Amino acid sequence: MASESETSTLIEQFVLAVCDPGKWQGVDRMAELDLTLSQARVLFSVVRHTEPQPIHTIADELGLSMTAAGRNVDRLVRLGLLTRQESPTDRRVKLVGPTEHGHHLAWDQIAIHLATIDKVVDRLPDALREDLGRVLAAVLESGAVHNVVACPPASSGDNS
Repeated sequence: MASESETSTLIEQFVLAVCDPGKWQGVDRMAELDLTLSQARVLFSVVRHTEPQPIHTIADELGLSMTAAGRNVDRLVRLGLLTRQESPTDRRVKLVGPTEHGHHLAWDQIAIHLATIDKVVDRLPDALREDLGRVLAAVLESGAVHNVVACPPASSGDNS
């Protein structure tokens, strides 16, 4: 039986192999905009929700201060990736949602990662793929991964 440390190392190696930043296609589009990691996190957080989110919700979700979240939102609004509007029920609350450009930029990147995962899964022998599926389902069902947010299918970012 593997120790916690050994298991953590295996998961880290697996994730880094699947999500190798050196092989990210499309990340250049984000780099061209000179997005910081914090700004990219805000963009991905907003895009994965179906409704515009209050800035304080984004800050809480990402562990940012309201000031930091607000600065990141301001920059993304200036870049045309996010919109910011008053809440119809509370004028003090600003709701943040993606623009079409922001939505496509984020989902294009997500689609690249999903395609990479599909390639890895496709290369697995059937028995190993089934074992991996059972283990991952059990891990998700256990509640150990508590911050998983359901994302729409990759095609939701593709209008082709």
